Order: sequence, then C-alpha cells, then structure tokens
Amino acid sequence: MKNKLLLIAIITLFILSCNKDKTIINPEDLEIDKKIKVNPNIKEDTAFKFLNTLPETYNFLDEVIPNARKTSNVHFNYGKDVEPAEHYYSVNNKTDALKKGNDSLIISIGTADGYSGNGVNLIIKDNVFRSIYYRFIDVSSYDDKKPKNIILSQDLILDKLNYRVDDSIYGHISFKSQYINERSDTIIVVAKGHFRAKVREGEF
Repeated sequence: MKNKLLLIAIITLFILSCNKDKTIINPEDLEIDKKIKVNPNIKEDTAFKFLNTLPETYNFLDEVIPNARKTSNVHFNYGKDVEPAEHYYSVNNKTDALKKGNDSLIISIGTADGYSGNGVNLIIKDNVFRSIYYRFIDVSSYDDKKPKNIILSQDLILDKLNYRVDDSIYGHISFKSQYINERSDTIIVVAKGHFRAKVREGEF
C-alpha cells in the first residue's frame, strides 16, 4: 500500500502513458517556459552537500531505507505577493521519481502524513515539463469539484535530459502557481529548491 502522495503521482503518470500522442501542456499554459535547462555539474551544488548531512524524511507508509540522506530542500510558501525563495533548512519534503518504460517521467516533491499532504509533480515528456501543485485532505465536502492549477512561472534544471530506471537524478525547481481549491478559494503557491532521487519503475 502506498501513501496518497505517491498515488497522485502514479495516477498522473498512468494517464500520460495512456495518451502518448497527446501533448502534456494545456493551451492556457502556452506562454509558460516549458524547456528543461541542463547543468551536468548541478550535483556539485552546496545544497546537496548540506542535504548529505541530514537523514531522509519519510512520508506515511514509505519504506524506510537505512542511512538514506535527505532528498529535498524545496521550500513552499503561500500568499498574495509571495515569490519563490530557497531555504536550506526547509527539509520536510521528500522526492520520488517514477518512470514507465521510455515514456513520461514524473518527479514528485512533497509531504504526506496519512491524513493530508501537499507538493508539486513535475511531469516530463519529450524534453519539456509542466509543474502541477497538489494538496489533499482525508475529509472533504466538495467531492464534486476538482481543484485547478494555473502555472504562472516555472524553471527546471536537471543534470541531464534522459534517465533510465535506477539512475540518480539531480535538479533544481522554481515555480509559481495559482491554485483554486474545491471550495473555489484561490491561493498563490510558490516553491524553490534543490532535489534528488533515484528513478524507479512506475507501479500500476
């Protein structure tokens, strides 16, 4: 049994794999930068050296890996006039990377405790990407409404473009999103920071 954070990522990846010939970018996001920047030396960034000093943070029902080091310092913030900012000590989030064959790669950065969670999914296909913020709670009275995510800005740096299962991935994300929840409340969400993970086979 997997936690809800991974379930969200797996469902997203499954939908993408069933629509190989369709673009993953919504028409409303055409003005958003979707290109992935490549920096083979990003793994040498000081942020990763700091993460090496910290134990991994696990989400509810995650398999605990002995001596695993921290995978993310991506910092989330919310408000009306917020801008993305990285904080080395923002270490509550965990990174997972899932791949199905040679199809899409999804990088999920977030946290979940079994009752609620939030984070961002980075969906990569054909060397372009889209960031999708998500959040969930166990109890909801608005099941008939789906939240909406509108990308305002996004920037993704990876150590390379193509990954295989069991590869290590290193990256940096900065994004800003307008999130409209099930109650039609609108919030601005920003996130910025470094992340890393080992690519695993998507589980369906």
